[in-house]
Amino acid sequence: MQSVNLISDARFSDDKPNVLHAVKTDQLLVDGMYLKPLQKTGWRKIPDADRAYVCVQGGGELVLETTAAGNELRIALSPGAVALAPRGVFHDLIGGAGGMVCSALSRFPVRVIEKG
Repeated sequence: MQSVNLISDARFSDDKPNVLHAVKTDQLLVDGMYLKPLQKTGWRKIPDADRAYVCVQGGGELVLETTAAGNELRIALSPGAVALAPRGVFHDLIGGAGGMVCSALSRFPVRVIEKG
């Protein structure tokens, strides 16, 4: 059994958001995601599975690409908030003014397609 404390084991990086594979099985991936203030993961999508984000500490937002509402749907994240990036939808995770620690859960293996 794997066990990681996403807060006490936090690993931030100055140049880009950092990802810690907290738990990985043959069917499930749970990542710890560490974003300093205003850091962005960049636009990406997972074509084969949904991805849930759970804010653990700090705050920020999950931005989904849409065909309506100005082409973006912004979902605020604060501690305890859960947001979903649906399968095949481009999304970006952005750290708020104080940064953010969140957990990302998805089916494994994960195939990520980056935009740009």
